[in-house]
Amino acid sequence: MIMTTVKAIRCNVLKAYPKAVVHLRRQFSEQRFGLVLGAGVGRDFRIPIWKKLVDRIANDPRVDGCELLKGHVDEKSLPYKTEMLFQRFREKTLSSLDKGLSELAQQSTIAANWLEVCATHLYADVDPNIESALKSHPYFETMLPLVQGSGLTINFNFDNFLERSLAFHKRECDKENKGFEVVTDPWPQFRRKDSVIYHPHGMVPDRVRLMELPIGRFVFSEAAYSAQYVGSRGHDSSFLITHFARNTCLLLGCSLEDELRNVLMRGAQINPGNYHYYVHYIEDGVTGPNEDQKALISETNFNVYNLITLFLTSKEVRALFELLNDDEVKLQEFKDLALQHDVRLNYNYYLTGPLGVGKSTTANLLRSLHVLDEWLEARPQVLAVPWDELTPEQSKEADEWIAGQFLAKNNTLRDLPPAIASVDRPPLDPLVFTKVQDRAAKAKSLIDTICPGRKWDVVSGVVILLSGDPEVLSARVRTTGRQDYTVERLSKMQDNLRDIYRGEGVHEIDTRHLSVLEVTKKVAEIVHRNDYRPFDLMQALFDHERGPNGNI
Repeated sequence: MIMTTVKAIRCNVLKAYPKAVVHLRRQFSEQRFGLVLGAGVGRDFRIPIWKKLVDRIANDPRVDGCELLKGHVDEKSLPYKTEMLFQRFREKTLSSLDKGLSELAQQSTIAANWLEVCATHLYADVDPNIESALKSHPYFETMLPLVQGSGLTINFNFDNFLERSLAFHKRECDKENKGFEVVTDPWPQFRRKDSVIYHPHGMVPDRVRLMELPIGRFVFSEAAYSAQYVGSRGHDSSFLITHFARNTCLLLGCSLEDELRNVLMRGAQINPGNYHYYVHYIEDGVTGPNEDQKALISETNFNVYNLITLFLTSKEVRALFELLNDDEVKLQEFKDLALQHDVRLNYNYYLTGPLGVGKSTTANLLRSLHVLDEWLEARPQVLAVPWDELTPEQSKEADEWIAGQFLAKNNTLRDLPPAIASVDRPPLDPLVFTKVQDRAAKAKSLIDTICPGRKWDVVSGVVILLSGDPEVLSARVRTTGRQDYTVERLSKMQDNLRDIYRGEGVHEIDTRHLSVLEVTKKVAEIVHRNDYRPFDLMQALFDHERGPNGNI
């Protein structure tokens, strides 16, 4: 009965977010995945959230700061309140220290005692037994293999539960070493290729592990936040932006109201085609957002932060982690689960458009997907000649080489494991560079080359047609030295593309007056948010093979 329930929850998550599961699973297998953990993850360990921790510190007799946080100060930010509490603690500690101590010794003593105060209240309610603590957490154990298999995990929390859990659940390959690396400064070269835990805000270890973990950084007050994100340590933000640019991240337990949102917004501007996943936690037994609210939350997170929102309970988070981990859900089991419940596991998006429209530029900004470039090999010289100026021999050489490229791309798609693929140019594009009376023969040639013996199909997919102002396109192409691509020629090419790609599964994006960022956003919305309704490329080739009169 338990297994049935587990499988049912996995199935529900896969059906609700098939593209997300497929994308995250692939990125994890390719080691391009990273977890970003916030305070919500520690709630089931009874780690207090920041506000509760600040209130507890204020009540500590060593601080005695309750009165400080009342009145006007109640509206201040938590880092501001923490700074006030620290200054109160500093004054009280200084008054009790030996006056003969050096200033350095005094400051070190204050810092150590402040860390002790924070640790006291951070770990006040936690279970000291890591084994029983992990059993009480709904998903933490299933998250550990993802941390172990990732290059870097970003942990904004001060506690060391992740490190204790990794030490408790060592992999076989880590039996002779600690099994992880903890850093608070991101710039040195890491000693490990995986299981690196980066605490941007530092750590507050429990007293047992005080000497084992780095405590040089503790970003908990207004002054520390200023240094971290604005002043001397502003490079941390640059590292985070770079990390988000190179990986597909899953944000769990994070608030979008802190400094993380600024990093995400900057990343969305710099890397408009790179999207991450954000778990909007739904507490068990509590009514979450209604459908209208979910739609608006998802749209806001997508447009502002480049985040795809997953509304999940604790059990569903656990199921998601299991689905991403091939050691937990093997590939064949994953495929079988999808097949049993009619869930698609491969999503193909073909980009096309006239020369100069920015198709390849847009495709390059979608590198978090499985990208198939326009050409898989270096182009032969003959492709530099305008298609309608080729001799019969040159035309034959060009046609055979191009058809061979589409064969290779189609074979790759046929054999591709679950993935979201971005394909530069679909296989009907050669018809655009063919006289109308010769298109039937060209379609037949393409089918016979891509599908020898017609034993399989051209892989279908959504077609995204980028269009633009022919005058602008001509100017762009001419700057590359191809003076023969006039406004008229590019206008005709664009019209031919519209004529060839018609019907369900085709989306046209008019790029006029749009920046590269805006075009990429529109493409990404089709990929990540629209229902998947592919264009039948095989049937379209058959239709062209039959010709306008329906005869082959």
